[in-house]
Amino acid sequence: MEEFYNPNEEKLNKRRENYADLLAKHRRLVVLRALIAIVGLILVVGIVRVVSSRKIYTDYNIKETYSRETATSGNTLLLGRNILSYSNDGVSCSDASGKIIWNETYEMQNPIVAIKGDTAAIGDYDGGKIYVVNASAPIGEITTNLPIRYIDVSNDGVVAATLDDGDVTWIYLYNAKGETIAYFKTSMNQSGYPLSVSISPNGNLVCVAYTLADTGRLKSSVAFFNFGEVGKNTQDHYMSGYDYDSAVVPYTGFMTSDVAFAVADNRLMFYEGGQKPVSKSEVLLDYEIQSVYYNENAVALISYDTTGEHKYRVQVYEPSGKLQMEQGFDVEYKNILLYKDNLYIYGDAELAIYNTSGVEKYAGTLEQDISMVIPSNTISRFSIVGKESIAQIQLN
Repeated sequence: MEEFYNPNEEKLNKRRENYADLLAKHRRLVVLRALIAIVGLILVVGIVRVVSSRKIYTDYNIKETYSRETATSGNTLLLGRNILSYSNDGVSCSDASGKIIWNETYEMQNPIVAIKGDTAAIGDYDGGKIYVVNASAPIGEITTNLPIRYIDVSNDGVVAATLDDGDVTWIYLYNAKGETIAYFKTSMNQSGYPLSVSISPNGNLVCVAYTLADTGRLKSSVAFFNFGEVGKNTQDHYMSGYDYDSAVVPYTGFMTSDVAFAVADNRLMFYEGGQKPVSKSEVLLDYEIQSVYYNENAVALISYDTTGEHKYRVQVYEPSGKLQMEQGFDVEYKNILLYKDNLYIYGDAELAIYNTSGVEKYAGTLEQDISMVIPSNTISRFSIVGKESIAQIQLN
């Protein structure tokens, strides 16, 4: 078959090749522009964060003020994003604008409270009643047959209660309806006295810190019990434990369902594991701890400032044992809120705010009394809850 040469076809092929090259170049240009835009955005965000982290606020404006409705007068705590108020006569919950969501009446001699997220338990120390509530409504009531010493609560309302029975101390787990899930006992002659009991946010793990006098010396143990599916296969639900000679452990807590910590008089300990916690890190301490605060990311220890520069000192630690920040302050604090990467230290009218890099973002005296701070995602905006009103604050 005879072949014919077509000059137009050759031109067409060259045009196709040129078009393919142009298309490839265009695609590369689009990708390059996108990468430049992404890098530029990252740089802008980084610069904004650096500038924001270093920005210091010296004044404030009150953007909005709300009258605070209170069904109970007494103590005020943060319950999720809402306000929990409790006293000997009852407990109530209101939103950030002061409107009451619900209230519950009771009679207690000495109410003690535990909070996890949106859930709280209010127990009568040395009494036999525990009320379980969340930000939406009261969800249950528990009656114990022995005096209550300590309580803790999970996110879904499981309560761990330490009950006194003379030489024996019982640790009970109840659901929010008051039904017993599990229980076990401790004694001074065997495991020691439980100084602290805490429950994980998901309700699976219970951490108990025991103190025992052994041959004239005090020693402590931190033990973990699993009440989930895994723990059913172990004796007494026991999963792991650690002993500490010449130490007293008065405080334990769960930062998340996988990370727990304990504070002794001479060290800070972190543990990791959602089923069988293991020791993760330890920090030796050479000062007396006055208060402990924590969130899901860090633990803040408050002590007196031995340097004489300030009255108090705060040290914030990550679960790895790394010291995230150390800062002296002089606020006569009644509470400290560790929220995300910021630390709110407040007294009756004084407020100091630091980020975890140690930068003092604001320090001053406010015009109204401070019962509680409700932070937001922006450090320059928050609400101050007073006895009779709630003020939205904008730092300048």
